[in-house]
Amino acid sequence: MVGLRPSCGFGTLEIRACDGAATLAETLALVAFIHVLAHWFADNGSWLESVAYPPYWLSRENKWRAIRYGLDAELVMNMDGKNQINGDELKEWFEKLKPYIEQLNYQPYFATLQAIMDSGTSSERQRKVFVSNNCFKEVVKHNVSEFLLQVLLYRREIAIS
Repeated sequence: MVGLRPSCGFGTLEIRACDGAATLAETLALVAFIHVLAHWFADNGSWLESVAYPPYWLSRENKWRAIRYGLDAELVMNMDGKNQINGDELKEWFEKLKPYIEQLNYQPYFATLQAIMDSGTSSERQRKVFVSNNCFKEVVKHNVSEFLLQVLLYRREIAIS
């Protein structure tokens, strides 16, 4: 789950998204994405003035959908009811951010993000493990294996016994 927590005293914005990653590579990829977004918004801050802010309920609905369905969530894009798949929206952002990705030499991090988008998030991998054997201990074993090996395990047989 992503949460934003502004700190007026420090003039910062805490982005609470990195606790859902299973490996350091995933965490670094998320941090790189946030860093690139910060650069883009610093250069394109006036863009926000041209965008209509959604009503609070719409933001809450999209947050719920993203939490529940992840990259496959259908996000409501406007008051006319136009929907877009979360993963497709992210791909559009990746394209928009390309100059910043190249400037910061963040291609490896975005390759990791692309791998996550293609093969599944940590929560999706955990659900697959649970569905395959209906055992939470196996999910924990899977998480520990990914952490210790620092590899995203898409095939269950690789996990440490």
